[in-house]
Amino acid sequence: MYRASAKQTASRHPTKNVKQAGGITMEHATPASERILHIKEKRICLDSSAVLYARPFDEQSLREDFEATGGQWRAEADGWIVGETKRDGAGILYSRASYEGDILLDFIAQPVPPCCNDLNFAWKASGWNYEKDDADKGYIGGLGGWWLNRAGIEKYPGCVPFVSTSLYPLEAAKTYHIQVGSVGGHCFLFANGALVVEMIDPQPQTLDGCGRFGLGTYASAIRFTGLTVYRPFYEPTCFSYLHQ
Repeated sequence: MYRASAKQTASRHPTKNVKQAGGITMEHATPASERILHIKEKRICLDSSAVLYARPFDEQSLREDFEATGGQWRAEADGWIVGETKRDGAGILYSRASYEGDILLDFIAQPVPPCCNDLNFAWKASGWNYEKDDADKGYIGGLGGWWLNRAGIEKYPGCVPFVSTSLYPLEAAKTYHIQVGSVGGHCFLFANGALVVEMIDPQPQTLDGCGRFGLGTYASAIRFTGLTVYRPFYEPTCFSYLHQ
């Protein structure tokens, strides 16, 4: 969801604020109190984004809204769900509903000790390929993955494009606030407020028709809670190192 013109931006946020931080001058069209995620050349405004899904986790929502494609999944009394995969493979809990277009997943997750690998998630996905026993088309991201405790994003099938970093390792029992998704072909992953990685997919149209999202494990045990799924509203950013 993109605000296409300066006139439209001004009509929604009539007062523009100029802020300076670290020598960078930035022109804001959004109120300073609004929750903002900054990615390359865009700011995502969460409070202006439409909510697509926000049902609390319990046994009923787990059963009615999701398809467990591997591992064991259970709801706990305090609004958490727990996924555990004991084999050397993936277990993804996919939404039954499909939300095509731009999407952002916002949730809390925690590796169950002693687990310290593969806190995973998927979006713009078609689901599970049962013949290949692997994820089908879509984006998959994670913390503590790729066998070397890396954070990253990859596109199925083929795992290309792919981006990862070793600079944000997963820790057992630590709580993570994950915000992940894509606008057009611009994919992003935030953890605890930090932009961990972003990736530009040159062919996002190959995922047209794919709109399921998922939470996942891979030879791991992970707890999840507080899921909200948004249709992200975003605006272009304008930065300058010099005063204009």
